[in-house]
Amino acid sequence: MRHRLQRRLPWIVGTIGAAVFAAGVAVLFTTDQSARSAFLLTLGVALGLAALFGGRIQLEGFEMLGAKIRVREVVKSRLELAESPGGDPAVGGAAPHRQAVVLQKLVGFYGLYEHIRRTEPPGRRRTAELDELTIAMRAVGRDAEFDPAEVIGWFHEGTDALRVIALNLMLANKDYRDFLAVLETVDAPHSLFEQFYGLLLAETMLPDLDPLQGRLLGAALERARKKPRFRRDGPLMDRSQTLLDQLRERA
Repeated sequence: MRHRLQRRLPWIVGTIGAAVFAAGVAVLFTTDQSARSAFLLTLGVALGLAALFGGRIQLEGFEMLGAKIRVREVVKSRLELAESPGGDPAVGGAAPHRQAVVLQKLVGFYGLYEHIRRTEPPGRRRTAELDELTIAMRAVGRDAEFDPAEVIGWFHEGTDALRVIALNLMLANKDYRDFLAVLETVDAPHSLFEQFYGLLLAETMLPDLDPLQGRLLGAALERARKKPRFRRDGPLMDRSQTLLDQLRERA
């Protein structure tokens, strides 16, 4: 009964989505309630996407009707795949299981990061605890076997905690590195803590940057160093100055 319901759920959601979308169209053309129409149209599209892609949406931070699809859901799907008849290690099922184990650890780090940020006041103690947590992230990241696009997506689509996890996976594994993530942490970070690890990643990637990337990074660093919060943070100023000096040597 449960499995039949699960199979039918996408059809049910899709039908509801189509009905809501149709209602939005009707409201748009028959009334002057544009805000209500926009809401119904958006809701209809969201439900349609959920029905069509629900089983494949795996990015933390994707919001659908106010509910986030958490990393734990990815863990669950990976474990189910590993434990299925096709998930026997003898026929290639070991990799999904290893991914699930790594994801379980990352879920724990995700929770700890949010807990520390929520309960500890800003200061050296909180920074030290978060720094210690990132060491564990990188240690686990060295054993990760994810598609690079997945990790990059975690950064660009994720919450504050998941962005920090993604940055540390990039630090641990060259295959996951993304220059756009570096620029975003320098120009538009979600926190100074995230920004510091973005600078660490920039320093790690520096030898592989081409001339254009070097100029873009230098310009982003110069903009960041003019911002008051950045200027008040000694480690950020020191790290950014070191990067600028290295970029000038390369020019």
